[in-house]
Amino acid sequence: RILCVGLGGGAVPSFLEQALPRCRVDVAELEPCVLQAATEAMGFTQSPRLRVHVGDGAAFALCMAQDSGAECGVYDAVIVDAYDAEGNVPEAMWKPGGDLVRAVASGLLRKRGLVAVNFLPFTDLIPRLGAYRQALASSGAAPGLSFSISADEGNLMAVQT
Repeated sequence: RILCVGLGGGAVPSFLEQALPRCRVDVAELEPCVLQAATEAMGFTQSPRLRVHVGDGAAFALCMAQDSGAECGVYDAVIVDAYDAEGNVPEAMWKPGGDLVRAVASGLLRKRGLVAVNFLPFTDLIPRLGAYRQALASSGAAPGLSFSISADEGNLMAVQT
């Protein structure tokens, strides 16, 4: 089970649903107009294994973690591809005390889960990955791995396991 925060055109969640036939994909998208545009202009479709929840993604993650009781985790992965008006990943997604980091600390992820975030170039990843690392440790996860990959387009994909 994978949580995608941010829908965009729907390509990433659609790919995950198609490439992983036993996987359920939940998407949290803040803006209803993004879902409408993805559906009407990009051909995005929901299915029983691909569901979109319109609302704040970090708050949705925290709600899912709290509802799960932190027994075994809800998701195997969280993929964040969401931006604020200035083009940055919202602080609620990466700051210590932000809802997403609190959700991870509360057991959002299963024991071998990961957080992957699409950051813009020149972002200082050290505090961001550190917040996820601490949250995973708080949830009882074993020490994991942090790394980033720079895409040709310039974005940075940061991963914390």
